[in-house]
Amino acid sequence: MKTIKGPAIFLAQFMGSDAPFDTLAGLAGWAKGLGYEAVQLPTDPRLIDLDKAAGSQTYCDEITGVLAEHGLQITELSTH
Repeated sequence: MKTIKGPAIFLAQFMGSDAPFDTLAGLAGWAKGLGYEAVQLPTDPRLIDLDKAAGSQTYCDEITGVLAEHGLQITELSTH
């Protein structure tokens, strides 16, 4: 059995045009500051390019790297 990577937070509801809510790195730092260990990553092009992710492991590693720099993991991708 795998262990849960949480507590996690769904980022889509907090995305906006002002820092720190306007970039993945900003959202990651904010979420970690609130004590979260993981994020539910919305498949919003402002945070992740799904076409690019489908064809590039390097790009996927960059996304997970941004989160790892803040001590976070992805629990799931969301298409709400």
